Formats: sequence, structure tokens, C-alpha cells
Amino acid sequence: MEDFVPVCFFYMLFCYLHKALCATLILEFTRRSDRKHARLLHTFPSMGSVTVCTRLLFDQNDSGISTIFSYSIQSYINEFQLRANVIKGKLVRLALLVHGNHGPYQDAFSHDNSWHSVCVSWSQNGGRWALFTHGLMVCRGDGLNSSDSIGPDGLFIIGQEQDTFGGSFKKDESFSGSITELHIWDRVLNSSEISAMEKECSPISSGLVFKWSETAMKIDPSLTKLWRDNPCQGTLVMISHQVRGRS
Repeated sequence: MEDFVPVCFFYMLFCYLHKALCATLILEFTRRSDRKHARLLHTFPSMGSVTVCTRLLFDQNDSGISTIFSYSIQSYINEFQLRANVIKGKLVRLALLVHGNHGPYQDAFSHDNSWHSVCVSWSQNGGRWALFTHGLMVCRGDGLNSSDSIGPDGLFIIGQEQDTFGGSFKKDESFSGSITELHIWDRVLNSSEISAMEKECSPISSGLVFKWSETAMKIDPSLTKLWRDNPCQGTLVMISHQVRGRS
């Protein structure tokens, strides 16, 4: 265990000297708004399966239905969404919406002013879906739109629901809190892959179609951009376990 101190020291020294490698962009949605949003600058193909992972911190003073992200195509506005139901004193509940079909809200994590990692996946094969928090599966189901793939050439917007293609945002459906490290894959990641990402704090490259980056988004000027340490602590936890195993 004595070896952990110098190992941890050198890791922190590395991050201090190479802040660009250790820091990540955090988008801060201060209070609900009909303006604050970020749009991904990515052309999406038709997707028969998808996984989205991100890290979220909900405003502790906020409550109600909010939209973490929405993806719309010109022929169908409510094509793909992740929504939250926030009630003070209760667990945050999350639900997927695919091609207008709303999945059930599921208990996800505490509304405690802390960072939480979330992954959601969906497949046209049987309409199978799954929700993960902190690398562990919370729930899964099927029958969520098995007839259509997610359409191509849409607009993926963080923090707002789109009532028209790319716009008509409503304050009472917006997100309040902070978001970082949102990644998208054009396949369903399995439980082992999601668990490994949580431990390693790094997205799996296979099937990755969008990687979190300031230059890969158009960020509305009303949003606050922060550069902070990645809230994922998996790397340090793994170092700690490895050192303890050798002591």
C-alpha cells in the first residue's frame, strides 16, 4: 500500500503537466432554458442499433421532466431521445424514446449533486434496449420499436427536446445540470465492454461514430464551457487495486 502514494503522485503530476490530456470539456446547463444546447456536427447513417454513453450531474434544485439528448430526422421529430424524470428526494428515473415509442421510466441513481455515468443501448432486433449506470446494468427490455431503424441525416442535440427539426425548444423540457464525455456507437455494447469502459475511463473504439470533443459540436454561446478533470475515477481505482494486490 505504501507504493500507492508515489504512483498516485506521479499520475497527478502527469495531469498537472499535461492538462490537455487529463482534462475534459464539461457543458454546464445553468438552470432550465429554451436556448441552452449543443448540436453534434456529425452526419448519422441509418442505425439498426446504437449505444450512447455519457456522464451527468443533475441540478440538485431542479425537478420535472428533462431531455438529456434528442435526435430528430426531417420525417420524424421524436426519433431517438433519452429523458429524465427528476423528483426531489427520489431517485432520478430515465427512459428511452425511439421513433415516438416511449419506454418505461426506470430508477437510475440518486439525485445527489454527484456525477453519474449512464449508458443506453437499443437494437431494432426485437426492439431490445438496456440501461446501465456506473458500468452496471440497471434494467433491460424489448418491444421498443422493432419495425424501423433509426433514420439517417438527423440532428442530435444535447440538453433540449426538438419540437421541430432542430428547434422549437421548450424551457420545461430542457436539461439543468452538467454533461460531459458523451460518446455514440453504431452497435450495441455488451455488459463486459461497458464495465471495462467504466474501469478504464476510455471509450471503446470498435463501432465508435462520435467521440466527445469541443470541435465536434456547435455549442450555443449561452452554455458555460468548463475544462475540468474527467469525473471518471476508474483509472485511480484500478491503480489502487493493482498496488494493493502487490503489497
